[in-house]
Amino acid sequence: MEVTRSEIIARVNQTLKDEFEVADELLATDKRLREDLDLDSLDAVDLIAALEQGLKIRVDEEQAKKIRTVGDIYDFVEKMLVVAKPA
Repeated sequence: MEVTRSEIIARVNQTLKDEFEVADELLATDKRLREDLDLDSLDAVDLIAALEQGLKIRVDEEQAKKIRTVGDIYDFVEKMLVVAKPA
């Protein structure tokens, strides 16, 4: 089953709202995780775990360190789902 970008965005946004009580107005591509969403390093670990579980992907720690914005999460998940998709 192929997942569209809008479905990825919806699932990531729902995870951010459910796990971290992020307000809808903060769910924009340019919003920074630490500065705008007030997520600390422990929250980042929890976010990665929630995404891995909810989307059935594996996140490499080095790759995760490059995620700075909500848009980065969307892009990362989209890339991971394409890589994980069977040929």
